[in-house]
Amino acid sequence: MRIAVFSDTHGNKEAMRDALQSEGLFDLLLHLGDGVEDGITVSAEVGMKFCGVRGNEDFTNLPAEVTFPLGNWTVTAVHGHQMEINPYHSQLQWRQHFNDMVQWAKRKGSQLFLFGHSHCTTLHEAGGVVICNPGDQYVGSTGAPTFAVINEADQCLTVQLMERLEKGKWAVKAALEKIH
Repeated sequence: MRIAVFSDTHGNKEAMRDALQSEGLFDLLLHLGDGVEDGITVSAEVGMKFCGVRGNEDFTNLPAEVTFPLGNWTVTAVHGHQMEINPYHSQLQWRQHFNDMVQWAKRKGSQLFLFGHSHCTTLHEAGGVVICNPGDQYVGSTGAPTFAVINEADQCLTVQLMERLEKGKWAVKAALEKIH
């Protein structure tokens, strides 16, 4: 299964459409909030399955958290505002946030924890849990649009952070592979 993960699009559907057109076939579009309606719209346009959580700036009945199986793995997805995170926290505060995310994932039986809200790409493993923030596609962002690609096949989970170099051209910014 191949999943495109977006967060914090805040009304920008153009970069999401470009990512989906440029990076091939996906089985699911997962949106982590703050622009979740963008994900609903774009997934309907391309005929793709959709899953999403509401962010602190979304006015929808979608849940604030979802946990679902992905092959032999379990994924927990949230927006992140529940943890009061922000990109300006110190490294010490972020270590505590990551510890909290690991504990949250373990309570749910998850090996992959996805979050947004901070607008900062993150990909690392802590306590046996892969933690990923796909970044943002916000028009006012100081960086290039980003998103994450999750591939699950044959007991192998690969997560890639993708960054747009120019329209129609995306590059792997970071990658992590885990064998079950």
